[in-house]
Amino acid sequence: MTMTQTSDFNPWEGMHKTSSHAYFVSRRVDESLNSQQRDLHWSLDEMDSPALLIGYDANEQHIEPMPRFKGIASGEDRGRHLIVIALKDPAMREAFLKVCLDIIKVLQTAPVDQQRHAAILRLERWAYFFQGKRSGLTEEEQKGLIAELLCFRRIALRLLTPKAALQSWTGPQQAVHDFSFGQIALEVKSNRGAGTPTITISSATQLSVNDNERLFLYVVEVNQEPSQTEGHTLSDYVQQTRALLDSPLDALEFDLRLSKIGFDETDDYSGTAWSIGAIRQFTVPEDFPHIDESLLDPAISGVTYKVNLNHCGTFEISEDALLKTVGGGNA
Repeated sequence: MTMTQTSDFNPWEGMHKTSSHAYFVSRRVDESLNSQQRDLHWSLDEMDSPALLIGYDANEQHIEPMPRFKGIASGEDRGRHLIVIALKDPAMREAFLKVCLDIIKVLQTAPVDQQRHAAILRLERWAYFFQGKRSGLTEEEQKGLIAELLCFRRIALRLLTPKAALQSWTGPQQAVHDFSFGQIALEVKSNRGAGTPTITISSATQLSVNDNERLFLYVVEVNQEPSQTEGHTLSDYVQQTRALLDSPLDALEFDLRLSKIGFDETDDYSGTAWSIGAIRQFTVPEDFPHIDESLLDPAISGVTYKVNLNHCGTFEISEDALLKTVGGGNA
């Protein structure tokens, strides 16, 4: 997320509020920021608060609700096909301007007939940014995200359109499994290779499926390296994956999912480099080593356990076999 220096920039300077509630006093965002001349206006709302007006196509079909912010109001006038975001907490003025500039930049490449959808995707991402104190992802969380990005690239994007592949990536939505392809689910895990063959299962339900589902494990060896010459940072893996998405809207959806996980471009991950080793796939039938929640005493909860993959060889399959199975399930 671009965090442009904004201290000396005041697009609302010289504006005077209007006494009428029927319209906003406004000034079109100039060409230096708005090269595509989209329907974007700096404005003051009825309370004399700085605002940005985002016009959109009357025929646009997306109906997502407006995201909610702390210190920033968002609303919509459907009759005039207009989104309004306005500053409510004066202490957040510079942050608000950064939000506005970021949305303006994003809308330069978004399809003009999907401007509302693009704006809301970006607003949702900022909403996650403002939810509270952020400290970036831990090393374990970085490894987990890298593993999911590899699965997204090597499985989902090979079988589906980018839009459908993003929809299959359900982990950021707090779903039970990381990827869902109809009745086929993938659980993604990272480990440290042959020297550490175990993976951590975080609940008694994580390796459970119903009678109509099939579950697979996708295990990626992610190793920490002493320098970036021998590996890549988490930000590198994110950028490499985003580069595979041609549509600006798909890129916005991708960034929103990253925000839900806790990743943001402004976080500094330059101090840790990672390399990818072996990638292994396992089918998870009923007799795969796991804890069956239905057999647990009801008094037991919060189960976390480890599975040693060296004892799971009979369940291992090739990546080609996994692609064929998932692809067949989506034919």
